[in-house]
Amino acid sequence: MRRTLVAAVAALALLLAGCSDARNDPPATSPSATEPAAPVEIPATPVGEATQWILGEMNAEDDTDPADWASRLHEDFTSQVSAEEVAELINTQIRPARPLVATAYEGTEREAVTRVEGSLGAPFDLSVVVDGENLITGLLLGPAMPPREAATSIDEVGERWAALPGDTRVLVTLDDETVLSTEPDAASPLGSIFKLYVLGAVADAVAAGTVSWDDTVTVTDDVRSLPSGELQDAPAGTEVTVREAAEKMISISDNTATDLLIGLVGREAVEAAVAGMGHHDPALLRPFLTTRELFALQWGGHDDLIARWESGDEAARRALLAELDGRPFEVGIEDVDDTVRWQHDLEWFANADDIAAAHEALHARGEADAAVTGALTMNPGVRIDAAAWPEIAFKGGSNIGVLTGSWRAVRADGAVLTLVVLSSDDTAIPLTTQSELFGLVEDVFTLLAE
Repeated sequence: MRRTLVAAVAALALLLAGCSDARNDPPATSPSATEPAAPVEIPATPVGEATQWILGEMNAEDDTDPADWASRLHEDFTSQVSAEEVAELINTQIRPARPLVATAYEGTEREAVTRVEGSLGAPFDLSVVVDGENLITGLLLGPAMPPREAATSIDEVGERWAALPGDTRVLVTLDDETVLSTEPDAASPLGSIFKLYVLGAVADAVAAGTVSWDDTVTVTDDVRSLPSGELQDAPAGTEVTVREAAEKMISISDNTATDLLIGLVGREAVEAAVAGMGHHDPALLRPFLTTRELFALQWGGHDDLIARWESGDEAARRALLAELDGRPFEVGIEDVDDTVRWQHDLEWFANADDIAAAHEALHARGEADAAVTGALTMNPGVRIDAAAWPEIAFKGGSNIGVLTGSWRAVRADGAVLTLVVLSSDDTAIPLTTQSELFGLVEDVFTLLAE
């Protein structure tokens, strides 16, 4: 994170003309000076309020104070970039371009990107992520991405997905018609889409009467995972209901909630759900990893285990996880790097057909149990016209070199759209690719709205 933040702000310094040390040499007559654009309204969401505060600090008459940043930044963030460094970067590289105005805003409750324009230089994007306590866990300033042109046909969507770096496997169906298909039977890393199978296992346990949605699970230090989510920051002993954990697992991809639910129903129950929900080769997901296990293998310094995992059969991998459980979990946000490891089988795998089947299986469970549908429809993932698509079930995911999304949506006339896109590469996926991939998803919903 430190490298990313510093590099991004350094890039901005090149865009904000004359701002490398504006207090010594104010560029009052810079030819790049422009009138600020009209502002947009920023919503009063947790991330919206954090964004408003940051803009206020950028525009204040006096320099921003490190002490104010220290009270706003999560400790995982400041373990990599100090409040003093953030304040210095803002004061020397950003504030000289004030007044700074938000001219575009896109976000959810806890993640947002704001386009900011100043009196000097080019616009830039301010990306902010906050946790359940409204502390800033992610802050990125970078050159503004150019406006994206929407696709005008499904064929164009397919061509543009195919042109993305790496492999992009796609399945789009409308009722019984295949609208778009690219290697839908090729197994791909899923990122957090695997959590659909955990939800299925929990729903099966509720249907069997062994678990209730009102039962509670308890956060403990030996189950605490890494972000995304909120429960990784909850004190040990925090209790949440099974319903709340399931909703967090799906809507905000809470990893600790996921591992709590796997622990509740058992690894074998999730593996049974994988088979029962139509996976073409359930052995690809055996043993079924928890997020904590994956993070330990990826970034916990257990290089001796990675080769054994990749070459081992199911029995060897189960033994390896037992061995891993006996080692201390010493992984923090600061240990996460951009090394791609999914090629070592350190991921969850399925193909697009499998994920479409999983959505259908969960829809069937949701018809009998509204809690399943409730969890799946809390977050649509992208901007979709709710009048045209009144019911949208979504789960997406990401890892280093992995970006995925899956939807089962009901159109206003009752037609059912299923969309699965699984993208993977041998390098980290850049923001431009992320924007194009999910922008094309929005285009599909727009093109098939009637």
